[in-house]
Order: sequence, then structure tokens, then C-alpha cells
Amino acid sequence: MKFKLLIGKFFSVVPFVVLLASCEEVPDVVEVVERRELCQYDDPKVYRSGYSSWVGDQPLHWRRVNGTRYRLLNYAVGEATEVAVGQVNGGGVLANLNRWRGEFGEGALQSLDGLERFEMLEGREAYAIRLKGSFKKKVAGMPVKAEGWGVNGVICDVGGGVMVTIKMMGPEEEVDVEYENLIEFAKNLRFNYLQEPSERSKKNGSMDKSDGGGY
Repeated sequence: MKFKLLIGKFFSVVPFVVLLASCEEVPDVVEVVERRELCQYDDPKVYRSGYSSWVGDQPLHWRRVNGTRYRLLNYAVGEATEVAVGQVNGGGVLANLNRWRGEFGEGALQSLDGLERFEMLEGREAYAIRLKGSFKKKVAGMPVKAEGWGVNGVICDVGGGVMVTIKMMGPEEEVDVEYENLIEFAKNLRFNYLQEPSERSKKNGSMDKSDGGGY
């Protein structure tokens, strides 16, 4: 019995023995008959993530995409929705939630009372928020506007002035149906280390946008 297996080009194309423990019949040998092109996650010479200790178990229909400077993990969903796991140094949970509310013209909350709460990242308390309508913010100094837009957001204070954020943003109809998936993703997010807070955020406790607070 033979099986086809696709591997990266950095492996030799040779038969090899597979040892499996199973009650069902399994092949003794798997023959490698094809190769595939490498992607960035196959080769450490290509994929040099500064956040390699972060692990996310995304739904099957979420697509992992390239990381960026201020995003720990990046995903694409549907036609135009994106999910980003980020880190904000300073500002606190309430200030960062209010920043997101301000992007939709919503007034600032005075407390965290009434918001959905759950545990993530080894028992730490997280807060969730849902927003939709007219979105407006500045990106690199340029105004960005969108109608019928939505955000599902999660913020968790992990201590030391550091917040982990998960922000899903896109067309309202796409974002709305993904809320439960986002919460489940947040509950299963794992890490081994965090970036150190910047000296400025440690000094005054204010939100440091240069460290990713702008997303």
C-alpha cells in the first residue's frame, strides 16, 4: 500500500519507514513521489518571527497571513476581514477599549462594568467588545473611513503595563457571524513570553502608540 506525501525541497526524496501505533492496518512504507514549493513557515531562514512562542488555534476557514511589525499573529477571514493579535504597552484596558469605541464615534465608557468577561492566557481576565457602523481613524496620518464596518475586540491585561489585544475588523456582515469564533480563539491563545514594555510606558503608564497601540 502506498501513500503520496508532499514535502519541502529541503528534504531528500527517499522512501522512509513510518512507525505508528494503531489498531487499524497501516502501511509499512510511505513513498515520497512529489515535492511542493516552500512557504515562509517551512524554512527558518525565511521565517524569522520575533514572536515564535505565540500559538493560535484558528478556525479552519481563517487563513494565516504574513505578520507585521506590531502584530503577533495575523489572519484573514472572508472577503475583507482581518484578525490581528497585538501587544499594547500602557494605557490600561479601559483606555484601549475606548480608543476602539472612538473609531466608531462612540462615547467613552467610564468603567468596565457590564462588558463581557472571560478567562484567557492562563486564567487572566479578558474583556470583549462589539462595534459596528461608521468607522473612522487615521493610519500613518491619512484619514480612513468605512461605512457598514464592524469590530469584535478582546483585551487582556497580562501585567506589568502590558495588554494583549485581539481585534477582528471588516464588513459588518462578516464580522458579526465570527464573534463566537473570536472568543474561542482568544480562550485558546497561548504564549511563552512577551515583549518588554517600553521605557516610556513603564515610566508614565500612558498608552505607547509607537509600540502598537494604534491598531
